[in-house]
Amino acid sequence: MNKEIGKKVGLILDSYEPSAPKDTAEALRDIWSGYEAKSMGGIKAEERAKQETLGIPVPVLTAIGNEIGKAARNRVDNFVPLVTLLWDDYGREGRVVAVFPLGKMELANPKVILPLTMELCRSCHTWEDADQLAMRSVEPIVRKEPDVWLPSIEPWLVDDNRWVRRAGVTVVGRLPMKQPAYTTECLDLAGRLLLDDEEVVKKATSFAIRLSARGEIEPVKEFLAKRVPPADPAATWLLCDVIRSMSNSFMPEFTPLLPRYEQWLTSETISSRDRRSVESAVKVLRKYL
Repeated sequence: MNKEIGKKVGLILDSYEPSAPKDTAEALRDIWSGYEAKSMGGIKAEERAKQETLGIPVPVLTAIGNEIGKAARNRVDNFVPLVTLLWDDYGREGRVVAVFPLGKMELANPKVILPLTMELCRSCHTWEDADQLAMRSVEPIVRKEPDVWLPSIEPWLVDDNRWVRRAGVTVVGRLPMKQPAYTTECLDLAGRLLLDDEEVVKKATSFAIRLSARGEIEPVKEFLAKRVPPADPAATWLLCDVIRSMSNSFMPEFTPLLPRYEQWLTSETISSRDRRSVESAVKVLRKYL
């Protein structure tokens, strides 16, 4: 499949003109539209309705995007009109395609492309938009040079836009998987969103903390030990979800935290809803004793 797609995309790009990106975008849409759509059940119907969503499988879109990326990394300025048009006007499929060349372009010219991705992120409609942009467009440069580019993600974590915050914490959480030495630093950054009131950000923050355990487990244990029980009950769901959703293979390492969660249950000020979250975390921890 990839070779077939690569040939088709290559021919289209041979005639690409930055001054007329729509011709190329339309030809690319013809390619992905020719593949069978799959279920998009993981994305809410009201979110899918905000943009064209055909349900083309990600591997198909990845193959198209990667082929564009081969050309775009050497002609960054020329391909900005195409990737922004794909993102803005070609729905869910156009956005997934666009994030791959954006990642290659960012590696070639991060000072231009990283701010561009932040602006594109503001127009996300779904968690898939934000997560794909984080992983494919932003993560490559941060992973390559963490000391240089990780500080550039800090403004994302405090941005007014919920999708920018989600993308930022996703990048932060994924870095320790390849760069374990940054686990503690990334946890400190993710911890800034413990009190975020947006569900899409809270879920991504829980995920980021759990992912950090794939770098080094001990800093994650220390992170939770310092914050359980929390000073602010707004962090309750998130701190419980980290434990409820932690990888099974890691759970025995977290059983020493059980007394802290049990102590939390004795608080007279805990709400009935928060109590259910804590009880759920305690139940999970007890299974691994």
